[in-house]
Amino acid sequence: MNLLGLIAALSAGIFFGFIGPTTKLAYNLGASIGLAIILRYIVGTILIIPALFYKPPSIDIFKSNITILMLFTLSSILLTTGLLSAVNFIDVSLTMLIFSTYPIIVLIFSIFIIKEKIHFRKKLFFFIAFIGIFFVLGPSFDRLNFEGIFAAIIASIGASTMIITNQKMSNLKINPIHIHFFTNSFNCIFFILVIYIFFNLNFKIGMGAWTMVLMPTIFYTIAFFSQLIAIQKIGQSKTALLLYIEPVVGILGATIILSEKLTQYQVVGVCVVIISLIIGSYNSKNSRNDFS
Repeated sequence: MNLLGLIAALSAGIFFGFIGPTTKLAYNLGASIGLAIILRYIVGTILIIPALFYKPPSIDIFKSNITILMLFTLSSILLTTGLLSAVNFIDVSLTMLIFSTYPIIVLIFSIFIIKEKIHFRKKLFFFIAFIGIFFVLGPSFDRLNFEGIFAAIIASIGASTMIITNQKMSNLKINPIHIHFFTNSFNCIFFILVIYIFFNLNFKIGMGAWTMVLMPTIFYTIAFFSQLIAIQKIGQSKTALLLYIEPVVGILGATIILSEKLTQYQVVGVCVVIISLIIGSYNSKNSRNDFS
C-alpha cells in the first residue's frame, strides 16, 4: 500500500468533509452561493500558481488531452454547484447522505465497465461503510426539499465522474498540478462570467461571513489536490473507499460548527465507517489481487 496515497486520500476526505458545515455557516452569516463558488476557484487558482514554477505545463499537454480534461472540469462544475446549492436548501446531514453515494457509483463503474479486479472483501467493506453512513447521518426526512435533493444528486454524479476521469488521466501520466490548474482556471473564468451575467453578488457582508466563506475555499483546494494525488498513487476504487470518511467528518463538523446533536445511532455509524476503512486498508495491503 502506498503511504502517500493513503495519507492523500484521508486528507481529501477530511477537508472535503468540512466544506459543507463551514459553507452552511457562511450562508447563515450572509454570504451567497455565487460568492462561495467564485472564491473557491479564485483561491484555488492562486494557490496552485506557485507549483507551476516547479512543474511548468506545456500547451501540448492541454491540447492532446483536452477531451478528458474538459470532462473532468465539467464534472467539477456539477460537484461544486450541486453541493454548495444543496446545503442552502436541506440539512447538511441529508446532503452528505445523498452525496456519499458516489463511491458506490465508482465501484460499479470499476467492476462492470473497466473490469477492475476487486477482491470480494473490498466490496464487502464498501457495503459495510455505506450502511454505517445511514447510522452516522440520520437526517430529518420530514423536511425534504426537492431542489436540495436534486442538487445533492448532481453533486454525487459529478464527484463519481471526477474520480473515474482522474484515473484515466493518471494512466495518461498527466501531472496533478496541471489538472488542478486547468480545472480551476477554466471554472474561475466560467463562473465569473455566469454569475456576472445572470446574478448579483453582495460583497457587503461581515468579517465573520468573509472568514467562513474563505475557509471552505482553502479546504477545497487542499482536498482537491490531495484527491488527485491519491488516485494516481492507489487507484480510484481504494480512494473512493477512503473518501467515505468525508461524510463522517461532515456530520461531526456540523455537530461542532452548527450545533447539531449526535445521537447514539450516529456514534455507532461513525465507529462502523472508521473500522471498515481501517480493515479495508489493512486487507488491501495484504491482498495481491485487490487492485490493478
